[in-house]
Amino acid sequence: MAQVKLLDLAVVQAWLSAWNERDIFSDAAVRHLQSLIIDPLCLVVVTLGVGREPRSLLFRRMKQMIPVLTPPLPALKPTLYAVHGDDSRFQVRTAGRGEFKQDMRPFLPEMIVGPVAPVAPSVDQLWHQTGVKSETVPKRERVLRWDGADWVIAGLVFDNATIMKQGEQACDFQEALASAHATTKWLDCEFIYTYDGSTCGNA
Repeated sequence: MAQVKLLDLAVVQAWLSAWNERDIFSDAAVRHLQSLIIDPLCLVVVTLGVGREPRSLLFRRMKQMIPVLTPPLPALKPTLYAVHGDDSRFQVRTAGRGEFKQDMRPFLPEMIVGPVAPVAPSVDQLWHQTGVKSETVPKRERVLRWDGADWVIAGLVFDNATIMKQGEQACDFQEALASAHATTKWLDCEFIYTYDGSTCGNA
């Protein structure tokens, strides 16, 4: 069973302050929230509605790097998934009692993240260049590799959210959390991050 952890309060406050009540569960707001979470693979449950009908957000966040396969990357080991267009599909492994789970471990190698290139990089150093989108795949940021003379494209960063509840109807925190736990029966996720803003405190 996935472990339940509270969302960092600073993350929640930064997110809530950036969005008004009307847009808080919009696609753009969800993308913003996931960008503030460090964990590249998790489920997130947020419930809002103090003094009114509670509504919940439930989504799976998966951040990964899709390598550029030509030329091959000498410093990177083969990954466990096969790429299909703009998405990735994962290994299926036996989970017991004839059930199956998707092995969702994302491929996210160690890299330096930021808008400015690392100083004096070593050969094959990876750099996730934030703030600059790929010219070939719009809306995706690039991962570059130092080849000893220049930075060359190594891959693209995909930070996807699969939204299961989006505040469209009444749903309290316990109901949304139960749905998250049910989801982990078929998707491997170690952590469920939660924030209950429908009461005076967090749950």
